Amino acid sequence: MATTRLRKTFRYPTDEDSDDPVEGIDEEEQEKLIQTLHTTDAAKTRLYTALLLPLPLLPTLLYLPRLTTSLSAASLSAAAIASLLATAYILYYLPHAPETAGSRRPGLPDASGSVRRHIVPLNGVLSAMLAVREGLAGTGWREGLAGGGGYVPAFVFLLVLVARTQLRPVDVGGLERLRYRYKGA
Repeated sequence: MATTRLRKTFRYPTDEDSDDPVEGIDEEEQEKLIQTLHTTDAAKTRLYTALLLPLPLLPTLLYLPRLTTSLSAASLSAAAIASLLATAYILYYLPHAPETAGSRRPGLPDASGSVRRHIVPLNGVLSAMLAVREGLAGTGWREGLAGGGGYVPAFVFLLVLVARTQLRPVDVGGLERLRYRYKGA
């Protein structure tokens, strides 16, 4: 069903129009609304990040018993644990948007720019290699996910990347540029 937009026709103001309330909000209300949006969005981002953090951390428990088995199983388990821990790091520590003043999380290790720049692609390659190795071993998706195989790090990594796109904060700078200057009241 198509929606229609009703437009008001332009008319010149008259003396009788001065009693009508002015549409819009003043600067103080705009600032309060922008601050409320920013605070609410930051709180929701922290909440969802905390709720999603067990997603990469809990599967590491599947790989811990395999560290004491054969050398090949231990090396694959160590790689899977490294991938899952890197995914947790990406979720919790890397900013969800371009970093601005004050957007760095408290307690964030001061990682060099190269770590921040390369951890996502390197973790993607590592998790893809684990999934390809699992596929070449002939394990199906169901067995690979249920048994803690090489598909788990790739699945968790992709899930976290999709979740991070949804956790981007409100662009307060964009809202500031859209502010209009209404003097009065």
